[in-house]
Amino acid sequence: WLDGEALFALALFLPLLFIAQLTTAGAAMVAALTPAYLVYRRKGLSALLASRGFLFAVPAFALLSVIWSEAPAESLRFAGELAITVVAGLLLSSAPRQECVIRGLTLAFLIYVIVARVSGGTVGIGVGAGGEAFSGLTSSKNLLGDIASTGLLVSLAAVAMAVQSRAWIWLVVGAAGVALDLYTVTATRSAGALLGLGMGLAAMLALTPLILVGKAIRGWLTCAVALCLMVGGLFYRTLSAALIEFGADLFDKDPTLTGRTYLWYRAADLIREKPLLGRGYYAFWRQGNLDAEGLWRYFGIDNRGGFTFHNTLVDILVTLGWLGALVIVATVLIGAVALVRKFVRRPSLSLVFWISLFLYQVARMPIETIGIAPFYFSTALAFAALGAAFCRAR
Repeated sequence: WLDGEALFALALFLPLLFIAQLTTAGAAMVAALTPAYLVYRRKGLSALLASRGFLFAVPAFALLSVIWSEAPAESLRFAGELAITVVAGLLLSSAPRQECVIRGLTLAFLIYVIVARVSGGTVGIGVGAGGEAFSGLTSSKNLLGDIASTGLLVSLAAVAMAVQSRAWIWLVVGAAGVALDLYTVTATRSAGALLGLGMGLAAMLALTPLILVGKAIRGWLTCAVALCLMVGGLFYRTLSAALIEFGADLFDKDPTLTGRTYLWYRAADLIREKPLLGRGYYAFWRQGNLDAEGLWRYFGIDNRGGFTFHNTLVDILVTLGWLGALVIVATVLIGAVALVRKFVRRPSLSLVFWISLFLYQVARMPIETIGIAPFYFSTALAFAALGAAFCRAR
């Protein structure tokens, strides 16, 4: 029912999802589980690291930033945590039975959403007439929306695999996850989560039928989609601005997207000060840094922590500069091309899920920080998706 791969996915993601409640204990659990699973998978460890070695360029550059960081101790600690998170994600992607990994993830997200629904927390939102949105266990509706959207994609993949393998108990579990996650993500009223979810669901619906067609047709259609994505990348700023404006109009957001535009305005000044290498990995959002303190006070962040620039590229440029952005973008592009190539050659439902999840995260990058936060569930999943291109599934 649950093998070692599924149990690791479940045990890893429960503390990652509940990290805000478990705090240091949750981080310690993740830090202990990852090397333990490395020992469990020691026979295939060299092949795992060799095929996915380029993905370690991201934590390696974060670690390298200790040399010029404004807070070397902070950069060193968080870079180490990022490396552990990357390893955990790559271990998930290297599991020979990806169906079991997705089962473990489904259970983890289902448990979290059930607990969040029971807690029943809400927060006020800045819509036209005012109002509240469901936030569950935290004070962030966007975080809960992200968790519920990701859980919905995971649960849909579990349902598809259950139908394929006729594992009816998992069909019930996955269907329960889909229903709860869909209800939760709409209750959060998170524009970013819903827009990203639309991208992920569209990819899942479009790619699943391609499993059944010939390689030539699949290759042509995939190349057409890749070409569209390349064009979108060239016009990233224009498209992201249009996406942000659409989300603001659709969900009646204020024009500043709850102050994000001011954040980006301040970030532009910070980037101009240190454009090449930035301030060092996680060296900006720290107590005692006057720029960070001013932004926390402006946005009313009393705990003075847990904040970002709400834009992946902007966050990278502030902390790691244009050189760091070049390294990270190149790494992601290599992994994305390999993922698409693997789907064209040997398609599977698990690859459909990883591609859909990857596109869900890409769609949210203009308004959220994705894939560079240590001990964060979406970072582990981002590297798992990129590493899935090198998985030799049974």
